[in-house]
Amino acid sequence: MTGPVEGRPDIAGTITFFYYDDLAAAIRWYREVLGFEPYFDQDWLVLLRVAPGHSLGLVDAVSGSQRPVPGLNKGATLSIETDQLEQWRDRLAAAGCLGPDDGFQPGCRGRTTEFRVCDPGGYFVEFFRWIEPPV
Repeated sequence: MTGPVEGRPDIAGTITFFYYDDLAAAIRWYREVLGFEPYFDQDWLVLLRVAPGHSLGLVDAVSGSQRPVPGLNKGATLSIETDQLEQWRDRLAAAGCLGPDDGFQPGCRGRTTEFRVCDPGGYFVEFFRWIEPPV
């Protein structure tokens, strides 16, 4: 792969939206456990900065355009690339967010080391580090 397709318009950033029956619990978890700070806060929607140009939108179950998906497979994962994988795992362990099977695992067909946790709404949040970075 090379750079952007010639003639494609610029993109200023991305926002992933997750939908919750208990929006307040999700906001607390992302602020207190992951340390994401809100930059836009309405009664039904909170936007949190994940990294420059990348945000996470937390939306209540009845006001947004979508609805929470019941069950364990939400069909979406927030994947966070980091070179500080051990520090993130330590932070989540200290917050009581890790279970007995939340150790480091190979991912991406052996190209990453990763671990996952579940947020209060059942969405997976995956932390990973490349072993073989894409070129």
